[in-house]
Amino acid sequence: MNIIKEKINTILWDEEDGFYYDIDCNTHEFYKVMTIASYWALTAGVASSEQANALVQQLENPLTLGGDIPMLSLSRSDGDYQPSGEYWRGSVWLPTAYAALTGMKNYSFFKEAHAASCKLLTHMYKTYADHTPHTIWECYSPEERKPASNEFGNGEYVRKDFCGWSALGPISIYIEFVLGFHTIDAFNRIVEWEKPDTIEGKIGIKNLRFGNIVTDIEAFQGKCRVVATEGYTLKINGKSYQILSGENTFTL
Repeated sequence: MNIIKEKINTILWDEEDGFYYDIDCNTHEFYKVMTIASYWALTAGVASSEQANALVQQLENPLTLGGDIPMLSLSRSDGDYQPSGEYWRGSVWLPTAYAALTGMKNYSFFKEAHAASCKLLTHMYKTYADHTPHTIWECYSPEERKPASNEFGNGEYVRKDFCGWSALGPISIYIEFVLGFHTIDAFNRIVEWEKPDTIEGKIGIKNLRFGNIVTDIEAFQGKCRVVATEGYTLKINGKSYQILSGENTFTL
């Protein structure tokens, strides 16, 4: 792993742009095409903290991979970028977004992951509500509240009724990065919750099952109420609380 990590950071990292690029196998020159695929370096944990910070900045940059609709497959600054998406020419794909968000979690960019996730799910919801048919799509437009166009450039949309990977949005991304329950470990009986400070009112999750444990976790006005079928450790914003079987209440 250390050898692979060293090669990735030596050969594929461009210090000038602060980004990982593919290279020409013969000349070793960079193909300076900025895509969401580079964020696998965060998912795999091979980037340094400085490199991770540079990558996250691009996810917040409206001229590249960020903006109101973030985590595009191809940078808006690229010559092949298409405002309609055309599959991998700018479309938002939920599996690559989820992989990037998981990488951001690995480097403790919780607030940035939360903000990007809220934008993603707002985009999915408004597309669902405003566009006909009302469904979940294979991938999404990088500019408008509608599905992406397909790879043929003929004006047709990508596949509808697509809960293969796009269901990652309203399920995994919502639970892990919008609500903030980013780590649920049945083997070690631990739930880690990065409770966002941007959501007012009651927040939490009910009937969360991991291993043999079923639990409700709710927070409101500085208090937390947890009901569990068995004991486990709950970490809220890095602080550990020992949860017992039954009802637990405590001040955050």
